Amino acid sequence: MKTLFLNRHHEFKQLAALTLLCFCLLGLRMKISHDFFMLFLVWNLFLAFVPYVLVARLRFRESVTTTNLIVTGSIWLAFLPNAPYLLTDLIHIKHASSNWIVYESLLILSFSLTGLFLGFLSLRDMTQLLIEKNWLPDKKWIDIFQNSILLLCGYGIYLGRVLRWNTWDIIQHPEKLFLDMVDLFIHPFSQQDAWLMIASISLFLIVIFHLFKSVNETTTTT
Repeated sequence: MKTLFLNRHHEFKQLAALTLLCFCLLGLRMKISHDFFMLFLVWNLFLAFVPYVLVARLRFRESVTTTNLIVTGSIWLAFLPNAPYLLTDLIHIKHASSNWIVYESLLILSFSLTGLFLGFLSLRDMTQLLIEKNWLPDKKWIDIFQNSILLLCGYGIYLGRVLRWNTWDIIQHPEKLFLDMVDLFIHPFSQQDAWLMIASISLFLIVIFHLFKSVNETTTTT
């Protein structure tokens, strides 16, 4: 527990620095331009923190029951795509004027990278919880689990960005959401653009996550 807390202390400082960077860039933009359009990034970042906080709370417990892990894990999975979803906010750069395009690119990138970092940290922690429960017995199953989750994130990002569904719709409009999800599989050839987006996002997340994991493991062992 002490080692976990020390690791978290360093991690919290990193997240605090990234979050402060986001707010400073956003605050300066609003101060100079008197334009509050980009405030939606704050809400999106809040949603990115949700899966991280859910799993971090479990990691600080002395023991985690199977029921608690399943319930929390289900909620975590529903919210997890919100973390890498921030990458797709880069589409809003097209609204920037030529004088602001570099600044707004850095602004959105700061939020995007923070969200990506939060998502990767929570996936790392969930993996560790499942290892401790002996649900992931070896490296092969760890890789299958992590890659599958990142594939689902790519799918979830498409549902959110293109079809405009959000996490709350799982409860509010489950039937309509289910029909849209199934339609992608029933008519795959007429949904080639959708599958290209899902595949490219998923591949990006998988490659970057494994780079993150290798760097994290190297840092831990040194």
